[in-house]
Amino acid sequence: MENLESKQTVYAIVGPTCTYKSGIAIELAKKYPFEIISADSRLIYKEMDIGTSKPSSNELNEVPHHMINLAEPHENYSVGLYKKEAEEKISNIFASGKKPLLVGGTGLYLNSVLLGLSIPEVKPDLSFRRQLKEFTQEELYANLNKLDPKAAEVIHKNDNFRTVRALEVIYKTNKLFSRLKAVKELPFRVVWIGLTYKDREIHTEKIRQRAEIFCRNGFIDEVKNLIEKYGELDLFKRTIGYGEVLEYLKNSFDTNKLVEKITLNTRRLVKRQTTWFRSNKQINWQYLDEHSYEETLKSVFNFVEEGSFANTSSVSIS
Repeated sequence: MENLESKQTVYAIVGPTCTYKSGIAIELAKKYPFEIISADSRLIYKEMDIGTSKPSSNELNEVPHHMINLAEPHENYSVGLYKKEAEEKISNIFASGKKPLLVGGTGLYLNSVLLGLSIPEVKPDLSFRRQLKEFTQEELYANLNKLDPKAAEVIHKNDNFRTVRALEVIYKTNKLFSRLKAVKELPFRVVWIGLTYKDREIHTEKIRQRAEIFCRNGFIDEVKNLIEKYGELDLFKRTIGYGEVLEYLKNSFDTNKLVEKITLNTRRLVKRQTTWFRSNKQINWQYLDEHSYEETLKSVFNFVEEGSFANTSSVSIS
């Protein structure tokens, strides 16, 4: 087995949504030889910009970014494909003499690449998926829970996309979805830093303020244009913000109610993301309600400069 200290290092800035991950990553990449690899399942898609807090054109040009704007909204993009392409990016970045910096809050993407999860190679079966449309999400989830309780533990009961995918893999392979995700040794070591809040009310207020900014800066028009071009795709319905704007356009309630709906459902997303990250004891957490943005940025810089990631004791999310 290769000595851990002799391996090259991949850095990761992770955490729930609305915690300044992208901004801090960009500041790091300005100062150090990092190239950013997005680990956000919605930044993959073109034209979904405002509601995903996608880095601006200037930011994308300022420092190297990867795994952003790869697919049209109507195209399927799987975690298996993400894993394959992200691992290629990591190898290429190392070969160029730079350091990979993964940034995002999509736990499945991060775990597939940085925890060595082996994703089952099962192609989407459109015929099987059409059959499943005859059932409600509640019925599908109950079936998954019966067939593979461990898979149901990590898939939210309202997540139709991942429920269908798990059932598809189970029926096509005749094996449990939860057991197909084997773990293999990584060819690199990983340094993790997490950004989050201890105070949920402070975090919720940040989320609300961001939703208000979205609505002032053209988010509703962005969703209108996407619907006109692609129709009411499942991707839009299951993406927080986009789904709420769809409802707003149909029911014509006021924007204050829209902001509250986005805030509430984003808060629920934060809880699910926190569950993902809680199981990873390698993450060193920085709490944004205990330090200013500038102090947090300085602390992250110090971790990188002093190599303190590996030596700092892990702190679990409370």
